[in-house]
Amino acid sequence: MAQPRSVIRDNAEATPADAAFRHALADIADALHRAEEGMGSVLAVTAAAEDSRRLTAALVHSPVTAGFSVLRWPQSLLPPLGEPDDLEAVAHSLLPLTDGPTDDAHCNLVLAAERGGGELAGAAVRGLLGLPSPHPLWLGLDGAQRADFQVEGLAAAILDLCYERPVLIVVENAQWARGLTVPLLDALSNAVEDARLCLLAIGCPASDSRPGGWMPPGTARRMALPDADSGGPDAHADDPAPHAILLRALRRDRRPERIEWMAHHAPLAGEWALACACARHAGRRAEADCRPADAARHYADALDALNRLPATRRHAQRRIDLWTALARTCPPADGRAIKAAEKAHALAEDLGDRMRTARALSILASLRWVGGNLSAAQRTGLRALRIWRQSDSPRQQVQTLIKLGRGLTEAGRFRHADTVLRAAAGLVADPAANLAANLAVDPAHQRETRRLHGPTALAPVCVAAHRARCRAELGDPEDALRLAREALAQAEHSGHAASRALACLHLGWAALTGGRYAQAVDPLKRAVAITETIRLHACQPLVLGALGYALARTGALSDGASLLLGSREHARMLGIRRHEPQILIWIAEAALLSGQPEDTVRNARDAAEKAADAGQAGDEAWARLALARGLAAQGNVAAARSSVDAAARIAARRSMAPLLAQCADLRRSVTSP
Repeated sequence: MAQPRSVIRDNAEATPADAAFRHALADIADALHRAEEGMGSVLAVTAAAEDSRRLTAALVHSPVTAGFSVLRWPQSLLPPLGEPDDLEAVAHSLLPLTDGPTDDAHCNLVLAAERGGGELAGAAVRGLLGLPSPHPLWLGLDGAQRADFQVEGLAAAILDLCYERPVLIVVENAQWARGLTVPLLDALSNAVEDARLCLLAIGCPASDSRPGGWMPPGTARRMALPDADSGGPDAHADDPAPHAILLRALRRDRRPERIEWMAHHAPLAGEWALACACARHAGRRAEADCRPADAARHYADALDALNRLPATRRHAQRRIDLWTALARTCPPADGRAIKAAEKAHALAEDLGDRMRTARALSILASLRWVGGNLSAAQRTGLRALRIWRQSDSPRQQVQTLIKLGRGLTEAGRFRHADTVLRAAAGLVADPAANLAANLAVDPAHQRETRRLHGPTALAPVCVAAHRARCRAELGDPEDALRLAREALAQAEHSGHAASRALACLHLGWAALTGGRYAQAVDPLKRAVAITETIRLHACQPLVLGALGYALARTGALSDGASLLLGSREHARMLGIRRHEPQILIWIAEAALLSGQPEDTVRNARDAAEKAADAGQAGDEAWARLALARGLAAQGNVAAARSSVDAAARIAARRSMAPLLAQCADLRRSVTSP
């Protein structure tokens, strides 16, 4: 393979003859050599716009890349008008990597995605190519889940095809990467090390680069060419006249992408009211398309524009709505989402706007629940619920009741949770009686009432499933199984994949709580299959743990133990702290079945401490019973009696009849020395 110096000689007029350029080409050539041998890498080049074009041209026409398939992914500050956007454009760019005519290329690309990512990854790529998907689970996915599989499918296809022929991907203007291109580049950069793939990101230290553009990982080889400028088309534009002319033309355009263009040009034209309106509209479009980073950026731009407008009550309401939208779209992990929700709540309270106060409280409750602050989530949810009831807003009541009931269940307040969920069931099941005023004018509201936002369960499925757990813990196993089967029937009828997973989990869980271990195995196996297929990560650790415990209880101790340990590691990896105590309880009980009381004591004690710290009283009670059993097996009778008494006290307060019965049985079997 030719060395970079030959590129300089062959393209003397097309490339700057300076040392930095030659060094960059040499580094890229070395990375390509290693990629051919299966050691891929990410390269990040900072260059002026002209140098970027020359560098790309030198590579594309150089013998250095002769053995590579070269993909050029130019990024743009604004979405292309009337052309494929984001992942659709990427999917079509991959067709030349496959052999044969168009139909064969489509088929081969889908097969490559399936080989690397599974059937749903293949279904996602089919959709990006404009082909229908017959896969039943694909039809039951929410938008966010489909977006995840689109990213996974394209990454899997690229990684599969690069084994046939090495691939160089040139990402031009990486600082302008938008939408789902960003997670795709993240996925490729995480997997590039063991692939015949080189990912070259060329960007500018742009003064006008926006938040959300792609940043190569810290492991990327970084290079900078001299005289790198911002490269931004508006970096030095301070004349509003051209932007006003563009805005007038865009107003007559009917392509959906015009909104993003108008949101960009309106502030440069000094049209702040239009800038605010277009940025809000662009944010809603991005949110509906499952592009939360783009949505958050647009909402922040709308807030900036709003700050330049006069202070009126309507503008104050818009400001609250935008902070609420930011709370929905910012990542919860870094704290920005909860700060945005708190800001929206404070502004709504100051304005005396009860409906907006309730919306902010509802989002705040959800964020606190995700963060594991169950008591604060319950208090916040109850405040929102009081407002929804006073304002006769049944649709919002359903969502808040379900969230509150779910949180109360996790806190071990099963009787209270059952009451709350029964109220939600009444609103969901009888729209004619309870929702007539809200739903008669718009049938879409009825569909929305039956569904929660995001990749979660349908409302009636969620209500019945969580009620099943409550009834099982309260000592009514037959009603628990009836509710769980009802939830599963509704989920099957809807075809909604996440609902089927939740219903199968709770059918198995109700059977486990009632001591019907063999009956739990089949629905839990189905739950595992669905959650693995659709990558329902939030539910996977609990599902795996439940199946592992069911298998251990039915005699498959080795298989059960493997699943249980895997579920614990999965929960820790994902940071799902709420489920860890329950998984540790199952591990402790399985260890006792295997004749390992020391493992039972260690895991049960860990579970009890974690549950107590999180305010999960139900889990704490079961953990203390498991601890008592382990201590009794070790012959530590006094400690066992103390632990079982603690479990019984919690069980009595929470009306946990099955647990109380098991505590009584253990107490009778343990005799004082």
